[in-house]
Amino acid sequence: MKLPVTTFVALFVPFVPAQEPVDLDMVAKIREEGLQRSRVVEAYNHFVNVIGPRLTASPAFNEAARWARDKLSEWGVENVHLEAFEFGRGWTVERFSAEMTAPRYLPLIGYPRGWSPSTKGRITGTGVLTAGRTAEELTGKLNGAIVLTRPVQTSFIRVDRAPPTHDSADVVAAQAAARTSQGERRGQRRRGGQRRGQRGRGGQGRRGGRGTGGGAVSNAMLQEEGAGVILEPSRGEHGTLFVTGRDGGDDVVPRVVLIAEHYNTLARLLEQGVAVELNVEVQTRYHEEDTNGYNIIGEIPGVDPEIGDEVVMVGAHLDSWHSSPGATDNADGSAVAMEAMRILKAVGVRPRRTIRIGLWSGEEQGLHGSRHYVEDHLTGEDKQEARDKFSVYFNLDPGAGPINGWFLEGNAAMYPIMQAYSAPFADLGADTLTMRGIGSTDHLNFIAQGLPGFQAIHDYVDYDVRTHHTNMDTYDRIEEDDLKQAAVVIASILYHAAMRDEKMPRAPRVGRAP
Repeated sequence: MKLPVTTFVALFVPFVPAQEPVDLDMVAKIREEGLQRSRVVEAYNHFVNVIGPRLTASPAFNEAARWARDKLSEWGVENVHLEAFEFGRGWTVERFSAEMTAPRYLPLIGYPRGWSPSTKGRITGTGVLTAGRTAEELTGKLNGAIVLTRPVQTSFIRVDRAPPTHDSADVVAAQAAARTSQGERRGQRRRGGQRRGQRGRGGQGRRGGRGTGGGAVSNAMLQEEGAGVILEPSRGEHGTLFVTGRDGGDDVVPRVVLIAEHYNTLARLLEQGVAVELNVEVQTRYHEEDTNGYNIIGEIPGVDPEIGDEVVMVGAHLDSWHSSPGATDNADGSAVAMEAMRILKAVGVRPRRTIRIGLWSGEEQGLHGSRHYVEDHLTGEDKQEARDKFSVYFNLDPGAGPINGWFLEGNAAMYPIMQAYSAPFADLGADTLTMRGIGSTDHLNFIAQGLPGFQAIHDYVDYDVRTHHTNMDTYDRIEEDDLKQAAVVIASILYHAAMRDEKMPRAPRVGRAP
């Protein structure tokens, strides 16, 4: 999606609600700097092309963190530093190959799951399909085998999420009233009954013996039998490979995800009794020299003697999964956040409040980086003053490219404020506001502490179907003009949030926990 970012600001006179001041002269400076002298591609290119995949605690992520730290300092951002937290060992792929050699030759497209161990050299053998077979049938037949654990893949990710629509003032008022009522009911339930997470879990756990579900082959059995490598299908189509992973320890069976079309070819042949000869090799490396995750923090200090230590913050996660360089998830967000700070320094802002940036690691494994930041700086009785001085957090993550608006997380008081801040960028398509919230990203850790946290609305075309956590999340998915647009929009919002008389309004704490 390419936006007309070269529009001359002098020709655009927006309507701005009188109750929330907007400095149009500063908006013009920000647009001029960000659209005509942008450096955003410098960061985006470095993260995506020069460094590539940035799995947390890997050498590549640590290189990206140091580069971002040094570049922010070069651009004049102050107090730039890395904040460490214990994460666990890193992991990289050093070599991978998979091929079918009979009944004909077919090079297979796939990728090891994150933190998969290596195979014991190159494994050659006839594939074993366990779907539809019992543990008893397979006992003694899996040692060193190339195992296909799923039936033919027939369910695929084929629809992107729908973009939110703009909420009218009437809708905002109705949703705010409903949310307040919901919060009151939720509070009454928690005072009178069990809290979330306290309910007992009846029945057996997910790990059973050698077989579960009426004799189906379990992961435990595959491990006990000494399977050589497990092949699984992706949920994507047309060569799209969805692959994530986790560190399961040193004794787990190596796992490889194949594109569905290739996995299904193997599975259909095996279902018909055709012997499928395969070669698979996985060589990976664990990094245990430094098991920290690192957040990159920097700021433009506030100058107001009364509110200069209050904080307005922008953040994005710098880590990615490993099968692609994570262009839309989330090199674009990190590059845009950095560029917004550069723009503000370049135009010479002297903000009343401190404007801070946080680039997070460990987001893909559970929002770890932002969670540790919030725990270290904003959580607990001894951090009450810091919470009181924290104004707002803006997040850049799900979706790709431009900022189309904001999820307001049920905070009706933010609607007129963000409406005013968005109005100067209506010509760039950045004025959609919805009372809806969005999950699974870093602003939730701030919301959990009762602090205002908001996620930008980005472009979702081909995001869920094609790029999110896939091998197709490459440099080509993003247009340069979209990065420029996003940077000027967030730079202006950060500036105005830092300059207003009051901190951003807090919403009732009825949102989702991270």
